[in-house]
Amino acid sequence: MATPVGTDVVTAIARRYIIPEVTDNIYNSNVLFFRMSRANKKIIRGGYQIEVPLMYQQFAAGGMYQGFDLLDTTPSDTTQNGAWDWKQAYVPVTVDGLTLIKTDSPEAIADFIRLYFAQAEMELADVLGTSLYTDGTNSNDIDGIVFATDDTTQAASSTYAGIDRSSNSWWNGTVTDRAGAAMDLTALNTAFGGASEGGRHPTIVVSDQTQYDRYWDLNESQQRYPSQPSGHDEQLAQAGFSNLLLNGVPWVVDSHVPTTNNEPDIYMLNEDYLYFAASPRADFYVEDFQSAINQDAMVAKLLWAGNLIVTNCSRQARVEDSA
Repeated sequence: MATPVGTDVVTAIARRYIIPEVTDNIYNSNVLFFRMSRANKKIIRGGYQIEVPLMYQQFAAGGMYQGFDLLDTTPSDTTQNGAWDWKQAYVPVTVDGLTLIKTDSPEAIADFIRLYFAQAEMELADVLGTSLYTDGTNSNDIDGIVFATDDTTQAASSTYAGIDRSSNSWWNGTVTDRAGAAMDLTALNTAFGGASEGGRHPTIVVSDQTQYDRYWDLNESQQRYPSQPSGHDEQLAQAGFSNLLLNGVPWVVDSHVPTTNNEPDIYMLNEDYLYFAASPRADFYVEDFQSAINQDAMVAKLLWAGNLIVTNCSRQARVEDSA
């Protein structure tokens, strides 16, 4: 005789078998999610919004002196808070009564739930991966990479994290123009240099496959004995992400990278100033299944809440075709 599988059993199975796998599967599906999950994710508990203090200028006083010289002790106002709203994402997982009848054993329902949640994970990864590169047009989206790297030329608003870039040039990213489909080393180095200062420089370069291939071809054509810009990042390689190198920095492929004038952009990001903030109440949280009032069905949701936080936009760069 079949053993009935009710809401409590389905919920228990989902939590026992699904939750431990959700975070790794989502983060590993996207190279930036993967990088941030390893060292660039911060759990933020509560708060009307996410606020971060930003150092934007040097002290007004200080310097060399000798003996009885008078010392300037003028107080310095060197910080300003940036503010990011909480963003939310979800994917529903719905199971109808007939499916429960057909999978009426703990083993069968476990396999079904595992498969269904695997598809939900991929869907949420795509939702977040797309939102990660948004420009601020939709207030529901993550404050994406396009928004963070902008210099007021493309994003929907010149105000990022509550700070107006038009009156605070230190908050601008570096945007470099590239002529059409041409892969130009000069433009790449200009962008890389614009986002660098001393030992602080981009730590990862991200583009789609088209730009990745163009960079590979450019290096091939300029070698007497053709070879790719060799080397690899060990962390990326172990996770299965292949990469090239630009100035010793890994260049990786992300299919979510957007285009400008039908040409894919290239992003040079310093991950020292970039992280995901996430709520502990919605860090890829699987809620309990609930029965529908007017249907023979149950629904649970895979939930995420947080935002992308960039604390130094001037150390981020974008290469685009603005023609």
